[in-house]
Amino acid sequence: MHSFDAHYDAEGSARAERAFHVRAIRELRPWSTFGLPALLSVLVAAGSAIGAPGWFLLSFGLLLLASVLVPAFFYFARPRAAARLARQHPVRRISLSAQALTMCVGERSVVVEWREVIRIWEAPGYLLLVVGKFTAVSIPVSSLPTGAREFIESSAKSAKAVGG
Repeated sequence: MHSFDAHYDAEGSARAERAFHVRAIRELRPWSTFGLPALLSVLVAAGSAIGAPGWFLLSFGLLLLASVLVPAFFYFARPRAAARLARQHPVRRISLSAQALTMCVGERSVVVEWREVIRIWEAPGYLLLVVGKFTAVSIPVSSLPTGAREFIESSAKSAKAVGG
């Protein structure tokens, strides 16, 4: 239906990836991001209050630290990875069909069926096709040909209606 070259820039790709990461934490995985540190904080505080052994406090304290540092790490690492990919492959071929989106990057291609797209979000200059709690396909809005955005939105909506 539509086939076009998408032009990615490092700064925009990094911004879009960070926007996805932050919004996904808020909307798709708040409990897994904030619930574990809260639970571990309660365990460490309760353990400290009742005089738990040092190994207990150290173990759960380290888990608490990791539960806070891992999301913080990805807040910085994911945009850097997106920027690196944009520098390595600034132009990607995107094809939109009735069944799926196909993105060709170098010698590799990725097919995302419309039923896999759970949400469509906007980030500065990018359209994000959310396919999971941790994954989105970004497409520069400036590269979208006329009618492609509407085609993407209607295809994802139709697949969702058919799929349940």
